Amino acid sequence: MPTIDEILGNDGAISRAMERWENRPQQLDMARAVERSFDERRPLIVEAATGTGKTLAYLVPALLSGKRVIVSTGTKALQEQLFYRDIPFLAEHWHEEVDAVLLKGRRNYLCKLRFESMKMNPTFRSREDAALWPRIISWANHTESGDRAEIEGLPDDWPSWADLSVGAESCLGSDCPHFDACHVTRARRRASTARLIVVNHHLFFADLSLKDGGFGELLPPYDAVIFDEAHHLESVATSYFGIELSNFRFTELTGDIRRALDDESLDEDAVEDAIKALDNAAKTFLSNITIGLYDGRYELAAHLEGKGGGLVGDSQRELLDALRDTERAVSKSTLAETHPRLAERPAEIASDLRFLMNHSDPKFVYFLEVRGGGRFLLAMPIDLADLMRKKLLETHDTMVFTSATLSTGGEFDYFRDRIGIDDELAVEQLILPPVFDYSDQCVVYVPSRLPAPNHPEFMDGFCTIAKYLLDISGGRAFLLFTSYANMDEAWERLADGLSESYECLRQGDAPKNELLTRFRDADRPVLFATSSFWEGVDVVGEKLSLVIIDKLPFANPSDPLVKARLDLLEESGGNAFREYSLPQAALTLKQGFGRLIRSRDDRGIVAILDSRVAKKSYGRYFLDSLPPAPVVWRAAGVRDWWAEHVT
Repeated sequence: MPTIDEILGNDGAISRAMERWENRPQQLDMARAVERSFDERRPLIVEAATGTGKTLAYLVPALLSGKRVIVSTGTKALQEQLFYRDIPFLAEHWHEEVDAVLLKGRRNYLCKLRFESMKMNPTFRSREDAALWPRIISWANHTESGDRAEIEGLPDDWPSWADLSVGAESCLGSDCPHFDACHVTRARRRASTARLIVVNHHLFFADLSLKDGGFGELLPPYDAVIFDEAHHLESVATSYFGIELSNFRFTELTGDIRRALDDESLDEDAVEDAIKALDNAAKTFLSNITIGLYDGRYELAAHLEGKGGGLVGDSQRELLDALRDTERAVSKSTLAETHPRLAERPAEIASDLRFLMNHSDPKFVYFLEVRGGGRFLLAMPIDLADLMRKKLLETHDTMVFTSATLSTGGEFDYFRDRIGIDDELAVEQLILPPVFDYSDQCVVYVPSRLPAPNHPEFMDGFCTIAKYLLDISGGRAFLLFTSYANMDEAWERLADGLSESYECLRQGDAPKNELLTRFRDADRPVLFATSSFWEGVDVVGEKLSLVIIDKLPFANPSDPLVKARLDLLEESGGNAFREYSLPQAALTLKQGFGRLIRSRDDRGIVAILDSRVAKKSYGRYFLDSLPPAPVVWRAAGVRDWWAEHVT
């Protein structure tokens, strides 16, 4: 068995295979730490900055360990990069076959039964959906994996995919005529024997929550787990240990019942009447409980208290009656034998509805969310740390947590606290030094004289400085905002004037991948964007030379979940601002900063247009959490740096 140095070292197999090999001692340090974690069966937390090559740094010791390893990523994009790029590259130079499998949630795979049904009666949720149907038919006839990611040009939010895939609650399982050839079945069979299983955090915690509820498992047994993009763990785990009820859940239930009736050519009047009544009752209840609300989150108890309980209470009782009637109708029909889950789901929804509307468990925060056409009623755990200790940390020993952004102020305290790693758990910690020379490759600009973000004249100053900086860099910029409101206002003020010199793009005007393609293809692009572009977006080279951040990305303290967590910290004697708000914002800022320098050849400017960094005592905390780049406080200093380092 080769050693880590024989694979990743200066004269290792990887260095000999690459024309432009760069010695990365940080990569070797990380790989050795992962090896120790596997050998000693104890957790490791490691922050590896961009350019470290952390995927190979954990893949190599994982494969050398002989253990079955789960690699869990925060995003599907990294999951696919690992499986389709990094692992094949490593496999070319490995001493034996690399036994790896990619596993996603079942909604990512084509359901053969639903595809057959759609072919017989093609119906689409919009006229635009129909245009992609010939491409999907061609793909479905030859795909081996059934993974929708293979379909070129298929938007992430293509509505009709919901009619071609199936969730666990609707799957017929072994009763399906396509069970043996099912893409999900085949993927899980491959995973049951693979040494390396690449998943994402959503699937990992879906599996964990199923095991906790006694409903089987999605993943085969494994010896170790590596969490890449581990800074996402808290938010993903929170959603899986909570409860959600929405108009989509009701629509999916009644749609599944109707589809089952159609597929089996059943004429069940009682079932038809029940689901029609359920459709109406769900719409009435969700309309009553969210009436007058705009997009956003609202604390449930306060909202109900403000509007009184009359209409909501009456419509809740009608909805519970409709769920009971649907359960009875399906149970008495032929569907109870062919689709037993359809008879169970109404009772499960009714149970969740009662829990949510009772909103009495102090371990949860209860809130409403309005998002586009979605109406959501949610309960989320306030203290995730306790849940993570019980469900993850006490049931697993070999775990690696890694990301480019896990530490704040040179410490892992915030990350450890949020996911429940206390001092009793022996954990190795490692913060690797940056690979890139930030002191030479970039400059941080903070305008000390700009009005604070809540000042009426802030946006005037923001636009003036943004135009000045864009003239220096020649566009080639990301303008990253903490809210859609700020993004749209800046767009209205700047885009028309900039369009003569630059190609201006705005998040929401086209799919994310299309915007990135247009950005990379343009001569002088300027992209206005919000949260989804703060991380996981790579534009290497001079095409991206300027990142402007409107203000420090503090979480909204009025958000019900954030407020509940802040209150819990204060009630327990902590300092919520110092222990939660500051480190959370610092990690998000590091993500935004990280868009700029993606290689040793990159040069550019990161402008944080929030004067609080200069004027508030906590400003130094943010700067100390960023890579070690020089900071200038006057716009003229930016121009001087650019002239010396770029032009």
